[in-house]
Amino acid sequence: MATRPALDLPPSPARTGDVTLDLPGADGKARRSVYLHAGQVHASAEPASVVTVLGSCVAVCLCDREAGVGGVNHFLLPHPTVREQSPRFGAVAMPLLVEQVLKLGARRERLEAKVFGGACVIEAFKGRNLGTENVELALKALEQAGVPVVERDVGGRNGRKLVFHTDVGAAWVRRL
Repeated sequence: MATRPALDLPPSPARTGDVTLDLPGADGKARRSVYLHAGQVHASAEPASVVTVLGSCVAVCLCDREAGVGGVNHFLLPHPTVREQSPRFGAVAMPLLVEQVLKLGARRERLEAKVFGGACVIEAFKGRNLGTENVELALKALEQAGVPVVERDVGGRNGRKLVFHTDVGAAWVRRL
């Protein structure tokens, strides 16, 4: 099977992950498999299985199940520097994710969110827990956007591997 772009939009490192092969989902739908790197956002109106690995980073998954539209981001730090406005930062990644899924046909009032990551895996930051700051930013942004959080697995000391199905909103997490 050949690989294909994640969206029928121009490629953007802010929006697309590495797309691999089509894989059937548990419900029989073919899903593209996408690996999401830190600092990326992926949204899709076609079924996709998005995989990412998190430490202190946070991934927010959004889904409108009725529309079959969903997306996920993976951000490293809560706030951007003055010069760099990229989705590596939660303050940029959160509104970008909402914007992407709405552009693909999701309706704000039907969106549900799932939040993962935010572990304290680096002992070097004594007195500052980037994971906690990332989680707090994600939850606040979702509250301000009026999107309910229906599931979360955050904090702790272990990283996580996340698999998210964009069309049905199913998420699986494995502690590392």
